[in-house]
Amino acid sequence: MKKILTALLLIGSMHLVAQVTPTFDDISIQMRDGEFLSADVYIPSGVDSCQVILIQTPYNKDNFENGLPLGIGSNLNGQPYGFVVVDWRGFYGSSGADLSNFVRGEDGYDIIQWITEQVWHLDRVGTWGPSALGKVQYDTAKEQHPNHTCAVPLVAHPQFSYQDYFYGGVLEESRLNTLDALGYGLSPIVLSNPYYSPTWQFAENASWYPSQIVIPTLQIGGWYDHNINQMMEWYEATRNLSAASVQDEQWLLIGPWSHGGTGTAYVGSTIQGELTYPNAAGVNDDMALDFFDYYLLDQANNWQNTDLITYYEVGANNWKTSNASTINEALSDVLYLNPSGLLNTTTNSGSSTFTADPSNPSPTIGGQTLALGLDQGPYDQITLASRNDVITFETGVLYADATITGLAVANLFVSANQADCDISIRMVDVYPDNRNMLINDGVQRMRFRNGYTQADEVFMTSGQVYPISVTLPFTHYTWKAGHRIKIYISANNSERWNVNLQDGGTMYQAGTGNIADITIHHDNAYPSNITLPGNNSSLGIAANNFNPINIFPNPANEVLNIEGAEIIHYEITDISGKHIKSGDQSTVDINELKTGMYVIKIVSEQGVQQFQFVKV
Repeated sequence: MKKILTALLLIGSMHLVAQVTPTFDDISIQMRDGEFLSADVYIPSGVDSCQVILIQTPYNKDNFENGLPLGIGSNLNGQPYGFVVVDWRGFYGSSGADLSNFVRGEDGYDIIQWITEQVWHLDRVGTWGPSALGKVQYDTAKEQHPNHTCAVPLVAHPQFSYQDYFYGGVLEESRLNTLDALGYGLSPIVLSNPYYSPTWQFAENASWYPSQIVIPTLQIGGWYDHNINQMMEWYEATRNLSAASVQDEQWLLIGPWSHGGTGTAYVGSTIQGELTYPNAAGVNDDMALDFFDYYLLDQANNWQNTDLITYYEVGANNWKTSNASTINEALSDVLYLNPSGLLNTTTNSGSSTFTADPSNPSPTIGGQTLALGLDQGPYDQITLASRNDVITFETGVLYADATITGLAVANLFVSANQADCDISIRMVDVYPDNRNMLINDGVQRMRFRNGYTQADEVFMTSGQVYPISVTLPFTHYTWKAGHRIKIYISANNSERWNVNLQDGGTMYQAGTGNIADITIHHDNAYPSNITLPGNNSSLGIAANNFNPINIFPNPANEVLNIEGAEIIHYEITDISGKHIKSGDQSTVDINELKTGMYVIKIVSEQGVQQFQFVKV
């Protein structure tokens, strides 16, 4: 398992297959405590001395013989840089080094010091790498070696935080298991601290050091990466708190990319999940090389005039720029949940109930995942709509584009017949062809609705209504005219997140759990809504163009009639979600159906509405 994951992570980081031979292989570099780390050195042929790009990896330095990053591949001699690739202490060629008392950033400092003493080095060192290879760049930068000139961390941030592992108080189980399989051994410390505690506070404070960043950085991320929230927070902090001399030399590039490492999608690839972004292909490498050329080679390439933030507008599929420290939209639009699965700008009446069974949780379908068995990026969620443990709400067709930038928040009023449950939100873009493409998702554990310390923990009383907020990750997204805004609400999103047993017992223990009936209230007293960070007049217009849709007769024998809107498509499933038939007529022949209960999903210009009916 570990070997498979390691190979996939390298593919997700490099995506190169040509061979390149190290100039110096398996060099031993001594650290300050007398231990040695293993390194490979790549120097262009005929070059006596050069500037160096350092890569520190826990995923086996030898894999870089399959090709150097930044689009260089095997063409070592066709570019100006030397590369030093070092196995982390405790991993692969450096596995024998003592792990009892060391600081990862100090190892980075000592590696740079060794580089400066080599005859093939000039005077500057840049660093590069994704994920763990990005975090170690921050740790190294914190130590402030005078020859560490600049850094390009991808899909990474330095902080070890509670919310990074317990999003909304729910363990991101699949990612923790993946990190364990890669040899990080984090489960003991994470699982022994399921509440926010002084341990977490200490870890967060110790790994938050924007004021100690004294070099320029190009921070590269993706809207489909699980690190995006922390990356946006860290970038804003470095713009405001890093050394004054480099506050305006902190750049940010955010593309339509996933984390990479466990699938075909990666930073800089065209294909992301079930969508493609040709105008984002390789932009990360192009900008990184321009950045390195400017800072390491003094190349007059106009990099200094590059806008500080370059970010991709997913949905509209174009690039935008800014020189602010954050692109978060200060204004917001509010859409309220209403009967028949509608989202609009006014409150209505009623409530919506679904049943959640821990033994049959709603499945993860793409998203900001990191696990060998899970897809990454945007995937169609439509199959979830037929499940009994999922309810959906959506707008009518938008007459104009609607754009959000920042954190969407679902503010819900919830009751249940069990002591605990989770509320999972998936936000999607409904295309004119009825694809329900995932934008992002979030989750909140009800026992932590008041906070995440053990003192904050409080269980539910059956039938009592409680307010909660489910925050979705930072995104920049545009629903195009003709599309619809939609959210899926369920109790689970598994296997990405831990499945709540819903019994109010000790978390993360084995058990069968309890089936829960969960109600989302959406009337004037309990105005459940989703707040979108934007200023879009189209939301109000699009949300008010509804006519009631009716089906009759119900029960029905030979035909089922649909009235109230022009039908685009309907689908009938049995109560388990199995497809029975579909079409686009307003009069539906049901003669061939067996006696029993069915669900009909109706797609019209007003959105998607779902009804149960009985065939007699």
